[in-house]
Amino acid sequence: MTTIAPPRVVRLDPVLHGLVDPAGGTRDLDAMLAQARAAELGGAAAVTIPAGSAPGGRQWPSTAQALAVLLATSTVHVVVEVSAAAWTPDALARFAASATGLAGPRLAVRVLGPGSTTLAAALSTRWAGPVATADTDLAALVA
Repeated sequence: MTTIAPPRVVRLDPVLHGLVDPAGGTRDLDAMLAQARAAELGGAAAVTIPAGSAPGGRQWPSTAQALAVLLATSTVHVVVEVSAAAWTPDALARFAASATGLAGPRLAVRVLGPGSTTLAAALSTRWAGPVATADTDLAALVA
């Protein structure tokens, strides 16, 4: 009997500066991109962009980071975590369609927090890519 290991998923470190706080410049984003490239070269099936809390209530940084990682890599799947409270299905679908149009079908969206099931279901009707909630195994999402 042969046992197949589940796909390896690497959780990237959050970007604390660079996209919304110029104090850190782009060093954290550069570090995230380097970490994603290393995971891809190391055979990871996917990397996860953590949902973050941005200053001033801005919720787009994780999607901007996901797009940067998609463009900096070529084979690894990119799972972006987003807060259900911060997004509408139409806005999230526009982001996902644009990202997959630029980088191919390697994006997956993982919706977190209260209302995640509702947003994930609505997103699934607007975008054909993989959509999940927090209780979905990441390895299954990108398998």
